[in-house]
Amino acid sequence: MPEIAWMLERGYLDAIDGELKSGKEATVYLGRTRAGLAAVKVYRDLTVRSFKNDARYRAGRYVGDARIEKAITKRTATGRRAQGRLWAGHEYAMLWRLHRAGVPVPEPLIGPDPSDIGDAGEVVLMRYVGDESGPAPRLADVPLAPDDAHRAFAEAVDALATMWRAGIVHGDYSTYNLLWWRNAVVVIDLPQAVETDHREARALLARDAASLCATFRTHGIEAAPERVLRSVFGDA
Repeated sequence: MPEIAWMLERGYLDAIDGELKSGKEATVYLGRTRAGLAAVKVYRDLTVRSFKNDARYRAGRYVGDARIEKAITKRTATGRRAQGRLWAGHEYAMLWRLHRAGVPVPEPLIGPDPSDIGDAGEVVLMRYVGDESGPAPRLADVPLAPDDAHRAFAEAVDALATMWRAGIVHGDYSTYNLLWWRNAVVVIDLPQAVETDHREARALLARDAASLCATFRTHGIEAAPERVLRSVFGDA
């Protein structure tokens, strides 16, 4: 695809070794750069997303072209491509903000210049979390000793609070979007993240807290979402 060719030409990427993961919304490949391994996330044709869910997260985002906005709303081929670029660009923006705020996220490897992010199209290039033997596992998939489970939960709550202080709500926060690498939590999957002034930010944050608590039960952690929210707001 042209975005990959552009990354190779500009020296952002040296090679792609193979596929790491394929999901409904994107396929992630293992890439190589001069600085080491990279994750290359390529957004798919977004017919797999429901417009209702897209509209919820996209509320308030600036498109800048009425024709493109109309195409996105009508789900035309042009609109779907534009929407993929918007989701990728938004994920870059969120990664940069959270990386700078100290949230443990994969380091973005393109940007923060908007023109470079725009040229990246529907592809998000970021630091690979893992090693030559394989990618870091999701917290949902890895068994944890009790001490590790408590530490992982505390780190996840702390990351949720740091995101809130940075003005961001994840929007899909659970052990399925948290990696466990070298005994530490890494937050992933940010295209649906919203600003804290978004009209549904607090509702999405409450859902994030509930999802986090529910999915950590498999690790033996029993915690109330209300207590997580108090920690996020600094009331604990």
